[in-house]
Amino acid sequence: MSGFVRSAQTNLFKVASKWSGCIRRIHYCTLSRMEELLSQQQLDSFKTDGYLVLEGYFEPQHAQRIKDDMDRMTANRVRSNDRLDILMNYPELGFLTSEPGIVARVSQLMSGTRFTHHHMHASSQADGEKGEPWHHDYEQLPQTNRSHLMVHVFMYFDGLNGEIGDLLLLPGSQRQVMDRRALYDFGYEDLPGSITMDSLAPGSIIILHSAILHARRPKPGGGDYRRYFVNTSYCQDGILWCGVDEIATLNQIALERGYDRQSQYKWLFDTSQFYNGTTVWQDLKEKNIGSLALKL
Repeated sequence: MSGFVRSAQTNLFKVASKWSGCIRRIHYCTLSRMEELLSQQQLDSFKTDGYLVLEGYFEPQHAQRIKDDMDRMTANRVRSNDRLDILMNYPELGFLTSEPGIVARVSQLMSGTRFTHHHMHASSQADGEKGEPWHHDYEQLPQTNRSHLMVHVFMYFDGLNGEIGDLLLLPGSQRQVMDRRALYDFGYEDLPGSITMDSLAPGSIIILHSAILHARRPKPGGGDYRRYFVNTSYCQDGILWCGVDEIATLNQIALERGYDRQSQYKWLFDTSQFYNGTTVWQDLKEKNIGSLALKL
């Protein structure tokens, strides 16, 4: 990978990466106060590059509670052989969907417009973990525009240390409209202008435009390190979004268990903002003949 330089300072990290023949500077910040929101410089950087890194966002004690919940979830799934055990059953994980500091920053990126929670994934990865080739996660059937914003929040509770699952990103690629797996065949290879994130402090988060191309490069491991990873995602109101099949159930559990924080964030769990992607996809495949514009 060419043109990638990382230099560490006390509270600021800069990464220079080569993109279309020019040098772009990306800022990493270590949060000393949880209430710090995004600066205009960070908002501009997100618009240009499609991601932001917030080092050490979670306090160690909070991160440990979340990891404990993830360990319980993993043990329960192995014991019951239930791979569909719902994350919302685990309170430390469930409350991440409405974590106030994250919601506030996402609101800034959404320019103050309403948005809803889309989904959450959690996994703890060890030696031998498979990678995930280049893709993006923007929910749209078919992929035709980027009229509304969707963001993912990647959470690394033990950080990244280069042993398991480096994160690859292609800054600026969120502006290109393409199929989610258009570059899937490139695997985990470096692309022109891509960057590799293999060093993050424990408790760090990365906020990404959901349309940015990214990948997880498998690494051999070899130590005691586990990649405790959670991602949540949020969709800007104003259009209907393709939702997971069980979204109504997930939202109901979230409200019943108080993840809306005494109704302060009840709007995050609004099922009416989604359509059933499985049903629509089947219908689309039947109609996807010739020019779709003529079928409008």
